[in-house]
Amino acid sequence: MRVSVSFVATMFVLSSLVGCTGEAEPESEGAGASVDAPSEPQSAEEVADTDDDQSPATAYRPIQLGGTPAAATGDPTSSGGATAASTEPPKFEDVVAALKPIQVVLGKWQGLIKNASRSEVHDWVWDLKTDPVFPALVLNVPEGEFFTNARLTYDPRVDQFLMTTVDEEDVTRSFTGKFKAEPKDVPSEDGKGVERTFQLELTENADSGRGTRFQYVFKQQHNNRYLVDVNRARGRAKFQQFDVIGSQRDGVSFAKADDDYGDKTCIISGGLGTSTVTYKGRTFYVCCSGCKAAFDDEPERWIARYEEQKAEKMKANN
Repeated sequence: MRVSVSFVATMFVLSSLVGCTGEAEPESEGAGASVDAPSEPQSAEEVADTDDDQSPATAYRPIQLGGTPAAATGDPTSSGGATAASTEPPKFEDVVAALKPIQVVLGKWQGLIKNASRSEVHDWVWDLKTDPVFPALVLNVPEGEFFTNARLTYDPRVDQFLMTTVDEEDVTRSFTGKFKAEPKDVPSEDGKGVERTFQLELTENADSGRGTRFQYVFKQQHNNRYLVDVNRARGRAKFQQFDVIGSQRDGVSFAKADDDYGDKTCIISGGLGTSTVTYKGRTFYVCCSGCKAAFDDEPERWIARYEEQKAEKMKANN
């Protein structure tokens, strides 16, 4: 029997319409990010992950961190790319300024893992060399229970702290987050100084593709002690506390946590200097091995920056 051309064309159009209006297949368990509509524009972070040529704005994302930061106004565990407030590269000074209130963690700490009943060493330093656009605070934990290395930075374009951890099996996890309690200085017990306190919550990105995700809450109790709440969740379920790491500062005690360190101000971070470096007969303080390494590489850069900041401060005080 001959079927008319018009009938075939009509049936083709109807089948196409049904396909366009039909319901999408349900998301499989643990799939991570929801499916975007085909017409949805890609974020700068998503474009940067493709093999195509990058636009100028995408070249400045913190590529070491991996993953995609959540939207600045949304749930930090939500999937999808963040909408950058600016296409300009972040300024070094802005990233350092955001990290400066929490640099009280610099130095070595003795950590005690509650459930494992064993200790581990935490060593925080500045890393200003690996990525000049995104300087970071780096935590090294040899033989760490949950990770052996963590890199913490900040992206002012999305107003998020970004962290990457690597464990003993070389598994990398990416996190985003904000303060649960803003940094605050409170009088010390002896009344001779101030103590820095804050709570920073960092949640593993929901689109990581893993069944089990982690969340770390760094709780700075005072200058010489902080706790890390280790929380876990299956998929998108609610996080539950899994363990706690209590850390006590090892060695040198930081007597103060404000910004007035006098002659012992670190030439790079502005924190409390604990050792010295010299260049052309001049001596300066640095707060950690990371700052020392950065100074040794480019001493004239950091001295010029230091002199400029000192001049601006003097001008502001006059």
